[in-house]
Amino acid sequence: MLTSKRKAHLIVVTTFVLGIAVGASGQYLLSYRLTPPAASTPVDVADELTRVLTLDQPQRSQVIQILGDCQKQSQELREQNRPQFQAIRENARNRIRALLSPGQTALFNQWIKDLDAKREKREERKQTNK
Repeated sequence: MLTSKRKAHLIVVTTFVLGIAVGASGQYLLSYRLTPPAASTPVDVADELTRVLTLDQPQRSQVIQILGDCQKQSQELREQNRPQFQAIRENARNRIRALLSPGQTALFNQWIKDLDAKREKREERKQTNK
């Protein structure tokens, strides 16, 4: 049976631990939710620049056009370089496979399949958000 002195110590320690847990969780949630998302579309960036620089309507339209052109050029460059990145990635995967046992290779191949599926979903989301 616990003495009242032990109960008091237990209550104080429990309260302290719970306080730390609740405080850390609150801090995480607060910092996570207060971080504004980065502007991602030409219109979002133009809206922000309009706010910061007080752009007039013709300037805003030109900024949207410039950013849209830049985004298109960047996408074209990514598409041109994609085969090179894929070759580098496949080379690394083959080098890793050479180190693995047959059982590990099967698990690695499944892991790669899952990773590629996630990458593809992320790319699809990027395309639909444009």
